[in-house]
Amino acid sequence: MKIDKNTVDKLLRQNDDQLWRTVQMIAAQGGVNLSGVGRPRDLSRLRSALSTMTENDISRAMEIVNSYKRNGK
Repeated sequence: MKIDKNTVDKLLRQNDDQLWRTVQMIAAQGGVNLSGVGRPRDLSRLRSALSTMTENDISRAMEIVNSYKRNGK
């Protein structure tokens, strides 16, 4: 999945249930299983973090995820 600022903006337009399902899906694609984790009651901190991300932040986050997938760390 390509994640860029437009993708993040689309995520922010989702309701909380949709956003959490999307987070779970993205995590699963990165090898992280969140299926046993219930949706937090308040996703405002996640929304706040996502809303302030720059393209550089997104690129760096994707580098970290890809490194984790390659190295299993």
